[in-house]
Amino acid sequence: MRPSSEDLERIVYPLTRIAEAMRRAQARDVDPTRIAILREAGTKGRVRPSEIAADLGLHQSSIARSTRVPEDAGHVRVDPDPDDRRPCLISLTDAGWDEVRRLTALGLDRFADFLESWDVEDVHRFGELLTKFEESVAEVKAREASPGGRRRQKKGNP
Repeated sequence: MRPSSEDLERIVYPLTRIAEAMRRAQARDVDPTRIAILREAGTKGRVRPSEIAADLGLHQSSIARSTRVPEDAGHVRVDPDPDDRRPCLISLTDAGWDEVRRLTALGLDRFADFLESWDVEDVHRFGELLTKFEESVAEVKAREASPGGRRRQKKGNP
């Protein structure tokens, strides 16, 4: 059974407002693409700019430009790919790991403020539901992706 429009609106509108507020707050402190580069390099170890661009839905050139700041700050290393000398691999330095930990602590402290008045059980359940939602989003995206990487259009949609 599909949820009603009213139920969907009660979810979508707050999520949209929260996501937009988070983007604005994040952009005041740190470039969101820089954070994504640090996160991707931290998660994957060594990552190509093209992989980061694909994950973020950005052009590879924007990743290359955005990598200069964390590289100049000593947070990432950019090395030639030993398998193919044209692309490069981005990895975190020790200072980069320190920056990831610092940014993570700031974000978690902020979320702790948001949830301070919640019951522990509610926080736990909220986390479970968000994880379930994230998995559903990934499943739908995988189902809609065509072999060429483009999303298929549903019948009746332009």
